[in-house]
Amino acid sequence: MTTQIIAATGVDAFVAALDSYGATPAVTTGLVTYTVTPVTGALAGQQVRTGVILDEVAPWPAAPPHWIHVPGDVAFAQTNKGESPMPGWSSHSRDIKAWGTAATPIAAWLAHVRGVLGGAV
Repeated sequence: MTTQIIAATGVDAFVAALDSYGATPAVTTGLVTYTVTPVTGALAGQQVRTGVILDEVAPWPAAPPHWIHVPGDVAFAQTNKGESPMPGWSSHSRDIKAWGTAATPIAAWLAHVRGVLGGAV
């Protein structure tokens, strides 16, 4: 009998949690990328590949990531925009509120990202 040990913290835990929610995670170009489907805004109903830099998920789930990385064709009316290691992508600064009260951190993170993407124009 083989016992699978799932990491409780860090990048491996973040990837495993994304996978458990069907977000098709992949580690590439310094990011963990995954897919979400916003429910509001210009991208509602569309699958959007997004990501987070590896260093930001190192303390997962004790602290949430801050920068959301998206393809360059995703734009926001107001944003604090930064570079992304993924060619053609940019990053956007977004705080997540009430992190310490999240019963399921990955569900809270995915809902946060869907909400942010709901503001895309």
